[in-house]
Amino acid sequence: MIFEDNLKALEIKYQSIYKSVNEADTNLQSEAVHVEKARKGGDIIVYNEQGKDIFLNSRYDPINEAGKFMEEYFEMPEESILIMYGLSNGYYAREYIKNANRNTKCIIFEPCMEIFMQTLGCIDISDLLGSDRIYIVVRGANDEDFDFIAQEWLQIYNINNNKLVAVPKYKELFCTDYDAFRQQLDEIYQKIYVSSNTAVAIGKAAVKNDFYNMLFFEGCRSGMELCDRFPEDMPAIVVSAGPSLEKNVEMLKNAKGKAFIFVVDSAIPKVMEIGVTPDAIISVDRLKSVDNFKAEGLDEVPFFAHMDVNTEVLSSLKPKNLFFYCCDNELCIDLFKKAGSEIDYMEGGGSVATAAITNLISWGFKRIILIGQDLAFTGNRMHAGEEAVEINHDDGNYKYVKDIDGNDVIIRQDYYMYLRWIEETALNNSGIEFIDATEGGAFKKNLKQMTLEDAIKEYCIHEYNISDIFLSVPRLFYGDDRHLVSDIFLKMKRDFKYIKKQLAVCKADCRHGIRILESGENDIKELKRINSSIRKTDELISDCDERMYLYKYNASSEIDMMQDMYAEEEDGIKETIRMYGKSEQYYNSIEQVIPELINIIDDCISKMEEKELC
Repeated sequence: MIFEDNLKALEIKYQSIYKSVNEADTNLQSEAVHVEKARKGGDIIVYNEQGKDIFLNSRYDPINEAGKFMEEYFEMPEESILIMYGLSNGYYAREYIKNANRNTKCIIFEPCMEIFMQTLGCIDISDLLGSDRIYIVVRGANDEDFDFIAQEWLQIYNINNNKLVAVPKYKELFCTDYDAFRQQLDEIYQKIYVSSNTAVAIGKAAVKNDFYNMLFFEGCRSGMELCDRFPEDMPAIVVSAGPSLEKNVEMLKNAKGKAFIFVVDSAIPKVMEIGVTPDAIISVDRLKSVDNFKAEGLDEVPFFAHMDVNTEVLSSLKPKNLFFYCCDNELCIDLFKKAGSEIDYMEGGGSVATAAITNLISWGFKRIILIGQDLAFTGNRMHAGEEAVEINHDDGNYKYVKDIDGNDVIIRQDYYMYLRWIEETALNNSGIEFIDATEGGAFKKNLKQMTLEDAIKEYCIHEYNISDIFLSVPRLFYGDDRHLVSDIFLKMKRDFKYIKKQLAVCKADCRHGIRILESGENDIKELKRINSSIRKTDELISDCDERMYLYKYNASSEIDMMQDMYAEEEDGIKETIRMYGKSEQYYNSIEQVIPELINIIDDCISKMEEKELC
């Protein structure tokens, strides 16, 4: 009964583990691991190493032992993540969840499938398996999920408060695996720092692109309007720029008109070079080079753009059939609604190719073929047509994966995340056939392996009028709706001026609060008023329509504030003084960038007025 209950809980949340358990020897007998009862009740995991029994829990009172062992982690700050190496009998995790702050979570990494199987068969852990505060990863079952859950739960704001703990005996029994796990965790943290630095580096460029790209709204279309417009039997080919593209790009000539050829930005020159005009192109990069978009006739090709795509690309190419498919701010979402259409945030997997796949899924395609999606290095080259590069294997940015022939190949950490996204997307969309016709690079689980030639022969057999499908989508922001963009610019300008005025007031309140506390006064009424002022200002920022622009443009201060939010002084008065000071700094940083944002808006308005006069 215990095993069945655990299995039911497992099936709901952990499909990969559930599948592995069903494929394993489910008689639950193991020479290496067994479960015994403790003297005072409770279960003990016993691990046999070279004929010697090692007890992973107290033989007298394992529940009490677990509580004492975990006690130092009960006071972790809000939003913290405890990474626990070893599930053992589940008691350590249960004590943590029971006693720690309810706004904390726990990732459990179990390195031994045999221990997990014995726990699953003999100990009721269904509560842990069903908890939304716990995520369990088991080596050999779903260990690759660790990267995904870590990416979601480990963030820059909690990075200084998270902790790693190995439950008793695990470091000694699995020392090599533990060291590898530590290295994996270090690499994830390094990636978080890099991502944060990137957000700081490109935040201002992204906002500028957002604003200036609104100048291209007149006559644009929404990518969301393409849902269910394509024939169900039409295959799609996503063309990426991996080194293997040189092998089979010529084959696209045989697919033209018989499949939707969707080309990512970096692959455009190679595809156009052989005389194939894409059915559509896509770009998401805020800083993508204009050089990718210089082919003659490319302005006629439907262009799918993320809202903050490089404005210079749109200015240079002047696409005649521009589709915006994704944005992350309420202002644009509301703007498209007013124009009679819609746009929304779309989780795109992090790369331009994964964004293309996401769009195809949303439009209803049932067969998606990938080419040039190597993701791994070939002769130290990452892209078709580029020179070999030096790779420093020791900088933590690379790892080895298997290629389609089973050999080890080098992959960048960010590309590994794209690889896992593609694999998970294929697994979770069983109604869609994903075909990897890359003919090189990293092996992709859950995808059918075929050459592009065979895929074209088997699936690209009907003729389609693809251009008419795009033309059937109505253009937006024409006629009476042309004023919508200028109206939104004027609204933002008013809102920013009002926010700046309120920030100045709240900064003065913060300074006043510090003076009251440092002088030893006990003016509770005034402090309550100041706290109310800060709360209202925070709500003003978090609730305003422009909040995403403020967050991205002011990324450095945002990250600094998030990291410091849960670091507390033990003394209550000192902590309040510290937070008043941090709040003043934060408000000042926003106050400083608002004039820059208003200047960009003014420039956009001027450009719109110039266009009206032409």
